[in-house]
Amino acid sequence: MGTLVKFEYRKLWNQVSIVAVMAMCILSTLHTFIYLDMNSQWRAIDKNGEVVSGLASYRALKEAAKEIEGIVDGEYLLDLKESYEASADKQYLDGHRGFLGTGGMTKYMYPNYFINYAYYSYYMSNGNNKMGLDYGFLDSEEAFYRKYREAVKEQLMYENQYAGLVKFTDPQIKVLDRKIAGINTPVRIAYCQGISNFMNWYDLEYPVFFLVVAFALACTYAKDSLGGINELTLSAAKGRKEDFRARWIAGNLFTASAYMIFTGVLLIEHGAVATFGGFGASAQTYWFNCIFHINIGTGMLFKIVGGLLGVLVFANFTMLLSCLSRNLKITSLASVLAVAAQARLSNTYSQMKLLYPLQFASDAVVKDFFFCGKILVPYMAVVLILAVAYIGVSAFWLGRRDKKYYLH
Repeated sequence: MGTLVKFEYRKLWNQVSIVAVMAMCILSTLHTFIYLDMNSQWRAIDKNGEVVSGLASYRALKEAAKEIEGIVDGEYLLDLKESYEASADKQYLDGHRGFLGTGGMTKYMYPNYFINYAYYSYYMSNGNNKMGLDYGFLDSEEAFYRKYREAVKEQLMYENQYAGLVKFTDPQIKVLDRKIAGINTPVRIAYCQGISNFMNWYDLEYPVFFLVVAFALACTYAKDSLGGINELTLSAAKGRKEDFRARWIAGNLFTASAYMIFTGVLLIEHGAVATFGGFGASAQTYWFNCIFHINIGTGMLFKIVGGLLGVLVFANFTMLLSCLSRNLKITSLASVLAVAAQARLSNTYSQMKLLYPLQFASDAVVKDFFFCGKILVPYMAVVLILAVAYIGVSAFWLGRRDKKYYLH
């Protein structure tokens, strides 16, 4: 079986799949470096109050951000107010109202956005108007975190109201209150622009990777493909079953390998541009309404693992379509349409979209949750369960198709 799997795995790395993976990597790299370097909107205020543009802006921002890194306790809040009021950053932002909304960056983004979320809750957005620190609740650490927890609950209750799911019951709200009260504070602030860039580009390019998988695996069980099913494959009952199983294993290995290339390229790109730092910063400073005790590095890992599970589910779906239709073109078209439908549904507000594999790599895997009675279940756990169920159903169905497969 091992030899057969290796043979089928090598077959999947054919001219089409290699070109597709290479094109994805090249386009990703060009997208990163050209967009961040040649787009003059990407700029940062350095530690001297000067504006630096292009790729150099990220190194300048990292150096400037050393001044604001730390634990957001009462002393930090008081020092931050004094520092920001006297800063060249504030003077520049006051005179250039569109700076932050068009790719501009300042070291004060990290703490000031987090603080403003405590005031705005689900109305929070980016921009200069969300940078002010003129709030009475900043006079003490206790008052600030009380206000922050109120903002978190307000957003979660608001989203539940319009999510298309059953509304929280009173017992569930009590569980949620305890979870919010247990958010680990004071939070830790740190420069994390490299991680942020990676996750933003990852979200943009993840659906494209689904298309690569669709075209690469559409041939797996097709009868009109050089790498698909032929008379030799079906010549013996035992050989047929083993070959079908080997193709399924090889398809999953190919998907995992290509996914490692996809994420590896993104990590190298954004590590080279903005460097990685801030893995230990509190997740709440990036995902403001996250109620789980994790850091940004863990949240990034959740997205990568969730993405792998999502694309494996889609790979199994594509292989099942290939076996059912036995046609390369039909499978490719149906898989592409499935990706397009998921992408379109992702723009809806309903949480039902979280059942689709394309959402397994979204920010929801870090901060969302479901209730099972009175038990609060993180979406990451739901993703694991759904992935096992989806892949299990596809594998079971595929396992029963070998005897029914025919060429004519």
